[in-house]
Amino acid sequence: MPAALVAASMLFAAAPLAASRNGVYTPAAGSAERTAIVRTLKGEGDAGVRYTFRRFHVFHQRNRAISYVEGEGGIGGFQAILTREGKAPWRVVWGEGDGGSDSCAAGAKHYGWAVRLIRSYSVAPDTLFPGITARTSELKRMAAREPETECVGDLDGGPE
Repeated sequence: MPAALVAASMLFAAAPLAASRNGVYTPAAGSAERTAIVRTLKGEGDAGVRYTFRRFHVFHQRNRAISYVEGEGGIGGFQAILTREGKAPWRVVWGEGDGGSDSCAAGAKHYGWAVRLIRSYSVAPDTLFPGITARTSELKRMAAREPETECVGDLDGGPE
């Protein structure tokens, strides 16, 4: 077997290992974990609402887990962070959605809280939630210049 073919084979074999090393994965469609997260997002009154996901990431750390989802739902675009402790059900702890607007200052605080939460799980924030650190920095800069300018969607959860 030619050396180039052997090297290429080794690269393809190592790719899934490298992708799974960080521990972030997308649960399979129809899996119990994915179904539980979607049910949590829908809540009690949205059983008939259809969701389309652009991103669906999950990370487990010992007896707890964190998930980032981004997609389209009943009221438009959304992104959310959910957590689960032990065998407790998933719960939405952070979100941003279409249908409203909030200030850059509120957005900077909201996104900063999410970055700290994700880091508490010992996972790189951008690995779970792509682009969150850049977005947080951008919102902080915008908030310093014009804190009341509306530059984020409708915020949910996050800092109290």
